Amino acid sequence: MVIAAVATLASLTLLPAPSPSPAPHPKPSPPAVRRPAVAIAAGDLYAARAKRRLASYLRLKLLELREEGLERAAGVIEGRLGIDALLTPP
Repeated sequence: MVIAAVATLASLTLLPAPSPSPAPHPKPSPPAVRRPAVAIAAGDLYAARAKRRLASYLRLKLLELREEGLERAAGVIEGRLGIDALLTPP
């Protein structure tokens, strides 16, 4: 009886391991669907947080320009002066 148990155990451990089944191939993705161009309003391009961040950045940039004495550049950015004011000598 012991010999039968040892023979069974030996035969089970000496059998080759089953080979793993091959991985299934991924399904091909469907072709991209082109959507028609839709007119987007300029105000809808960015989120409110991004708009606030940009406004804060521009305010800080204006303060830096004023501190550097570039009043004409600050005036152009604010819209008080035209772009020609930067190109003409003072």
